[in-house]
Amino acid sequence: MSLGHRKQLLAAIAELHRPASGPSAVASAMGQAERRQLTIMFVDLVGSTALSSRLDPEDMRQVLRAYQNAVMGEIARGGGHLAKLMGDGVLAYFGWPRANEDDAERAVQAGLTIVQAVKQLSTPFGEPLAARVGIATGLVIVGDLIGDGAAREEAVVGETPNLAARLQEVASCGTVVIAAGTRRLLGDAFDLRDLGPIRLKGFNQPVSGFVVLRPHLSESRFEARQSGRATPMVGRDQELALVLRRWRQSIMGDGKAVLLVGEAGIGKSRLVQALLDRVAADAHIALRYQCSPHYTGTPLWPVVQQLLLAAGFGHDDGDEQKLNKLETLLRRGVKDISEAAPLIAGLLGIEAGSRYPPLDISPQQRRARTQMALIQQLLGRERRKPVLMVVEDLHWIDPTTLELIGQILDRVVGARVLMLLTTRPDNQPHLGEHSHMTRLALNRLDRRQAEAIVARLSGSSSLPPAVLGEIAARSDGVPLFIEELTKAVLETGMTAPGTVPASLYASLLARLDRVPGVREVAQVAACIGREFGFQLLSAVSPLPVAELQTALERLVEAELVFRHGTPTEANYAFKHALVRDTAHESLLKANRREIHAKIVRVLETRFPETVEREPELLARHCGEAKLLDEAVDYWQRAGQQALRRSALVEAIAHLRMGLDVLGSLPPGPERLRRELVLQLALGHSWLHARGFAAAETGSTYARAHELCLELVDVPELPQALYGRCAHHVHRGELNAALKLARDLLSAGEQRGDGSATVAGHRMVGVTLCLLGRLGESRAHLEAGARLYDPERDRTSAFTYASDSRVMCLVWLSQVLVMLGYPEQGAARHNEALRHAGDLSQANTSALAFSWGCMTLQLLHDVPNVRISGDREHGFHRIVSTDFAGS
Repeated sequence: MSLGHRKQLLAAIAELHRPASGPSAVASAMGQAERRQLTIMFVDLVGSTALSSRLDPEDMRQVLRAYQNAVMGEIARGGGHLAKLMGDGVLAYFGWPRANEDDAERAVQAGLTIVQAVKQLSTPFGEPLAARVGIATGLVIVGDLIGDGAAREEAVVGETPNLAARLQEVASCGTVVIAAGTRRLLGDAFDLRDLGPIRLKGFNQPVSGFVVLRPHLSESRFEARQSGRATPMVGRDQELALVLRRWRQSIMGDGKAVLLVGEAGIGKSRLVQALLDRVAADAHIALRYQCSPHYTGTPLWPVVQQLLLAAGFGHDDGDEQKLNKLETLLRRGVKDISEAAPLIAGLLGIEAGSRYPPLDISPQQRRARTQMALIQQLLGRERRKPVLMVVEDLHWIDPTTLELIGQILDRVVGARVLMLLTTRPDNQPHLGEHSHMTRLALNRLDRRQAEAIVARLSGSSSLPPAVLGEIAARSDGVPLFIEELTKAVLETGMTAPGTVPASLYASLLARLDRVPGVREVAQVAACIGREFGFQLLSAVSPLPVAELQTALERLVEAELVFRHGTPTEANYAFKHALVRDTAHESLLKANRREIHAKIVRVLETRFPETVEREPELLARHCGEAKLLDEAVDYWQRAGQQALRRSALVEAIAHLRMGLDVLGSLPPGPERLRRELVLQLALGHSWLHARGFAAAETGSTYARAHELCLELVDVPELPQALYGRCAHHVHRGELNAALKLARDLLSAGEQRGDGSATVAGHRMVGVTLCLLGRLGESRAHLEAGARLYDPERDRTSAFTYASDSRVMCLVWLSQVLVMLGYPEQGAARHNEALRHAGDLSQANTSALAFSWGCMTLQLLHDVPNVRISGDREHGFHRIVSTDFAGS
């Protein structure tokens, strides 16, 4: 960078620090200032002064544009934020406006790709370009808007921008230099060269600097993150023993797979490492694959990384050397590598040259053959030695690798292979059902095991027994929390009994208190839920918007919550559910109820679309606020809404929650009436989810019937009787069904309820038909069809599972055929189909066609038995059905 540009860059930093005045002050007030840990990158085009003196201004403009585009592209790909372009200088932030847990790693990786991307550029005379990068991480204030119009930009205040700019000055051509603060966040993710203490202009003391050489190839994230000795594994003896048993079975030729499932921090990777340590003495081959959150869309990324590591490629190897090493690796699996070598070489980006002719195949064929070659490599290695195949963090797996894993799972049966897979419970991929796969959930540790971890971490700084016991007892058995709490105690020097909080929750709240002004915000946010939006939080919180933003930013910096989106429209999520629970439970019950009640009122008045879309959210808040009447209403709305959407599992859950809350209300007729509505909706949900014959369906409708009898003369009685009757019909309990059907018919006639009367005739007719009393059945089915009113009964399907006239006609058609009237039966069959088509009800249409198949069978009309369904509803053909239309 030229002296002029360097002064311009440093002046720009100073300008970012300068307080705004006049109109700019207004802009600053409108900005969303945030206090956060930021990784800042400065990029410089080396030798730009000399270039500008030799090139025509137009040519120089093109060079700068190409350079800036290359740099901006890599910053964007790394998740960074372009803050400023200053000729040949580029300023970027990583961690704002959207933070990532690995911002420092992203920035350093982007720095490496930037110097490589710029290296590919050249001047019009063919001279290669070069860049140098400085990166520093530290606490800054970012987000204040300064300037006006096109000159408006986000200010950043702190030492970090200056440090990054000065480190860029000492960086050599084509290198990346990072500060010590960035280095501490990287673990062993990169190979570095220590520059030692460096004296930089503007800094009173020498600072440490490190040249980034390259990413460090690691077999797992666990290995990369462990810059020191790993904590010994505690409390996983049984789990390790089970995996070892599967290993012993595998090496005998009975291939197995184990899926380790557990939340973040529960110790999945530690168990994997323990297994590798235990089998190290066995003759075997270990293959480790590590999925990454950054490459979920990159096909076979874990496989590529494993191959690069296994082949032992040197950093200076050319394609010829890499191909030689790859061939050596592949011959360990199969003797004939003529097909696999060019495929795998292409996967690794190695030019095969003239050694292998180009493959004239389609992309789909290349994909399939590459996967087959990888599988053959695995099975070929297995024939020589047992294979332990480890795939970590499947919740980040790319689709192509997932497909490959699925194929391998199908093929390891009978092979000397153990597949050890790890995943978090959320977002775990579907692997299908495999009898040789064991799912092993890692549970939390008990008190004794937690104390053992604390004792090992404290070492010579042995904590008093009371403190050790408190940590172990209150860390809830999550190894990550045990370690973090112990380290916090050791770092702060708290060793006297009583200095550790009374529980893990209290410990986390103490951590909240150490960040000024955030505890109250965290408590209100926790009432909203694990995820919460800024708009709702600002409406519920008593704090002014500016104070609320500062508090949220401090929560982000403390890594208690994550943020997605720009500040005023952001959505937040607590990093751990336990953090949310802790903040929520720390509130006095009265205060908690008050906040939840306020959330309800704010949602009802300011977010009606949320109320309409998520009544279950309102139900939960009403429950927490002890607004039990309203909670029941919202659970009922949520259940009925889910039922309309055919979300049956959710409907059942919501309605049962409503019944649970209803049980807390004072007994009386009103509670019985509300329970009846919930039970009928629940019965409807069960019949669609499990069928009429299910025990849950029967017990629910039986309870609804009891409630009708207790309340006396309620309009819901026919629906309850229908549900019970259909339940017994489907269980073959026809005598009980007939009694209930007659009760249904009687209830309809006594009440003058035409729809119920039609349904009663329908159910009596169905039951009599099944009892073989065809003449009586015909009379009732004809009566039901005759009494049906198209206007009144058009919606009967929503009360009685399917349209009553259609079901009367389809049953009647069969009865008539069996009585010896095939022409009449066929006519009734066609009439049922026409009426079903007029109704445009999917369930009724499906039942009409499926039951019509039985009529056609009785008529020996074989060509038309397989009937095309109503295409309007997407029924191409009905091949099976439930008796829901009885």
